[in-house]
Amino acid sequence: MSHPDPPGLDFLASPPEPVGQPVAPDPDDLLPQAVADGLLKLEGVDGAWIERDVHGQRVVVLHYARPGRPDHLPALVSGLQVRVVGGEPIKAGG
Repeated sequence: MSHPDPPGLDFLASPPEPVGQPVAPDPDDLLPQAVADGLLKLEGVDGAWIERDVHGQRVVVLHYARPGRPDHLPALVSGLQVRVVGGEPIKAGG
């Protein structure tokens, strides 16, 4: 006796179903392009974005691709505190 394959096990067989309404990003959570471009020109910086800290306050995050904290990075950007992360280059892929 043959058993049919259960339906829907191949999630790649059809486009994904939306889970909810898309949420437009808050414009205040995006760095203006000119500001981001300027930050990416700083020596060793290979990423710049805005996140919220544990208190919900916006902070500018700078990914610094070298070990140690450099003295040349700003403490404030557009009135927001800066947090430096990294210590190695950002790499695409796994």
